[in-house]
Amino acid sequence: MRLSASLLLLIFTFWTATVWAAPYRRLVNFEWDAIAGAKTYEIELKQTKAEDKEKGEGKVYNFKVKDAAWNGRLTPGKYLMRLRARDHRGVPGEWSPESDFNVGLETAQLKFPAPRARFATKETDKTKMDFQWSPVGGADQYVFTLTSEDGKTQVTETTKENKLRLEIPVAMNYTWKVSAKNNAGIESDATSVAEFSLLGKPIDPPKIEKPESEFVREVRWTRPEHVTGYDVFVFKQNQEKKWEKFKTIENTQEDSLPFDESWSGGKYQVVLRAKSKMRPSSTVAKQTFTVRNGDRSPAAEYTALVRKSIDRVTGWYAVASYLLTEMQFRGVNPENNSAVAYSAMGGTGRVGLGWFHPDTPWGFLGIVDMSGFTFKGKTQTFASAELNAVYRKTFGDRGELRFQVGPYYKELPETVGDPFSGQSNDLKISSAGPHAGIEYWFSLTPKLGIQANAHVYMSLMKISTPNGEPLRPSMSTQYGFLGSYRFTKNFTGLVGYARREDKVSYNAVPSSTNFAVDGDVNESTVVGNYLNFFAEWAF
Repeated sequence: MRLSASLLLLIFTFWTATVWAAPYRRLVNFEWDAIAGAKTYEIELKQTKAEDKEKGEGKVYNFKVKDAAWNGRLTPGKYLMRLRARDHRGVPGEWSPESDFNVGLETAQLKFPAPRARFATKETDKTKMDFQWSPVGGADQYVFTLTSEDGKTQVTETTKENKLRLEIPVAMNYTWKVSAKNNAGIESDATSVAEFSLLGKPIDPPKIEKPESEFVREVRWTRPEHVTGYDVFVFKQNQEKKWEKFKTIENTQEDSLPFDESWSGGKYQVVLRAKSKMRPSSTVAKQTFTVRNGDRSPAAEYTALVRKSIDRVTGWYAVASYLLTEMQFRGVNPENNSAVAYSAMGGTGRVGLGWFHPDTPWGFLGIVDMSGFTFKGKTQTFASAELNAVYRKTFGDRGELRFQVGPYYKELPETVGDPFSGQSNDLKISSAGPHAGIEYWFSLTPKLGIQANAHVYMSLMKISTPNGEPLRPSMSTQYGFLGSYRFTKNFTGLVGYARREDKVSYNAVPSSTNFAVDGDVNESTVVGNYLNFFAEWAF
């Protein structure tokens, strides 16, 4: 007989509903000591609750077996059991006393996080963590417990689902537990337990403070949050300028490195890595510095500290100044029977670039000037430039001499007056030659210093003259003094007095149309007593 499709669907639906609606049962095994002469055994199982036990009531199951063992599936709950034996005639013996036992739920299988897993995070304080375990048959709810190693985090949750999400602190070891139970109060045979570690965000690198001077007594660094220790590596540069490991300190708790007085001077580098128990180590921090050779006593350090107001050993530096004054012009021009003298307000702007280094007394300084003044509504400008080699020489504990020598280029105005018409004509002379100068710097305090200077410029080579004639050798001078104040490590300001006298002469050309005779010279002189403002920046 063939069944219709609708009938098959009805049977399948009924079977599925019956299977899924059936209560959960666990396989249970019993064994007991065999009784002599027994051919069969009767087992009586009574499922009971606490109140049923007192009344002697409950659902009863009876089974017969030939061996001293029984296995079958029972729904979780509380049971009473007794048994008796039958001989070969089928005559039963007496029932054994009732004994109670529990059929618990199965133990939950923990899935995530896996036992002893270590998780890296990018969080500093807390992160969200997912927990998951396999479903337990017959369970109506689960009891979840999470405990941190330090005991500060303790979470207990009851949930109907086999998963849970929590926000918990990072950088900690945890233990988590799950047990199942049903509405009748039946629990798992055992509680599932696992451990895991939750790492925090890597430690921020410390910042190493660069020693303020070559008198290094200690190297310090900042302490990032959550640090438990440092690995410190000290390197020293050898004669081939390669770094060699000098000292290693592991797992130090200090935030500084004492610099031993017995360590020789030279170039050092401190490499530092911060560590934490439950956070990845930081990236390395580096700081390079120079340690003074020779005497590093407090007295020597004080002397070096005082000299800071005049020290210029940081490599490249720039200078800028402005000189303000009333300039005095004097000019003689026999070709035009002209003798002119007047005063006018003017000034000079100066910029320069220089270089010094602690390993050599030699350096250089290049300067460009632009001067100008206004007279009777007319403005005259004239430029100059110089490039000097500079040699420094320590003079006593607080003084320093600096010698300068090099070529220069200079322009100078020439005003030629007409004695008959009273009109004037402005010309320009340019020359070049050697320059030499000397400066004396003296430090009063680590901030205050003074400077005296003198410079000589020899005009020996003609660049251009109004009549094209050669120059007559002449000398220009400058001298002055300045007070200095070191505002910061890289900036020093100066103010003081300077006197400049610029002079240039060239041959006059006698002719029948002018007033010059053989041996006459045309000459211009500009004198200024300047208020000098000066600034210096180190890169």
